[in-house]
Amino acid sequence: MNRILVVNVNWLGDAIMTTPAFKAIKEKFPLSSVAVMAPDRVKDVFSDNPYIDEVIIFNEKKEHKSFSQKLRFIKQLREKKFDTVFLIHRSFTRALICFLAGIKTRIGYKRFKNIFIVNKTIKPPAKNIHKQDYYLYLFEKTGIATADKLPEVYVPQQIQEKYKTEITHLRQKHTYLVGMNPSANWLLKRWPQENFAILSDKLIRELNCCILFVGAKIDADVVGAVTNRMKEKPYNFCAKTSIKELAAIIRNVDLFISNDSGPAHLSASLGVNTLVLFGPTSPELSAPRGKRVQILKKSIRCEIPCYDTGCQNNLCMKNITVEDTYQKAKELLKNV
Repeated sequence: MNRILVVNVNWLGDAIMTTPAFKAIKEKFPLSSVAVMAPDRVKDVFSDNPYIDEVIIFNEKKEHKSFSQKLRFIKQLREKKFDTVFLIHRSFTRALICFLAGIKTRIGYKRFKNIFIVNKTIKPPAKNIHKQDYYLYLFEKTGIATADKLPEVYVPQQIQEKYKTEITHLRQKHTYLVGMNPSANWLLKRWPQENFAILSDKLIRELNCCILFVGAKIDADVVGAVTNRMKEKPYNFCAKTSIKELAAIIRNVDLFISNDSGPAHLSASLGVNTLVLFGPTSPELSAPRGKRVQILKKSIRCEIPCYDTGCQNNLCMKNITVEDTYQKAKELLKNV
């Protein structure tokens, strides 16, 4: 394996889970050139990573949507002369692109739809394993063992210093800095907005915390709904940062509180105290991995993970009380 391409996944949290694979590849093949193919939305997960030589952007729903655009992309990929590709993404289109780009060894999980395209198939592992283990298993079965499974996202020093300076005055006025992410890509994974508001007010009043809300542009309405319910003053960084800038902010907080979402995985990868609220999803299958991650979850009669998008009561999230979360946050902050 001299020139290796990894076709990666689309979501922030999932992309972060795959990062240990690149270190493992370089340890196995230190002289290899390693590239990752991923959508623009997660490019910051892979840029500046010392184990990745190139990030190749593929946006199937935008600039690579049409047939002619895909043909141009295939031509560009062919010119890079990759000899091996790992197909983490399940996409038939991406697998076909790699085939047409002339990549000789195409490694992926055995699936009926890819049977004539993937020429080195791996039998998938047991279903009920953590999602990160599922991704890394593809490499391990190819002889690339992952000794260290802790994800890492690298932030340039310039961005780190910018936000460290910007947040310094907040630390001078407050005992603790707490990051807060009230959104998630799935409505039922979100803790009630009023709970986030009450918790934030309580942390400000009782522990002299500075609350920093974060999120992408798509999360702005959720964050706005929370801050409008608050009586105290928070700081809102939602829709104002790239992934790198978000990471720089999170790295400066004492605690990050979040629903099960991409930013929770980002926080965990940075080694920050991370408290994740779980409801319909299973921590055993998708919890962020890091040395300082705590999970808050309530036992209910529903089978978890639950994919009932028509659920009317969302008890798995509503049963997590503000007091439960406050006490756990207080415990984590006291040990900072």
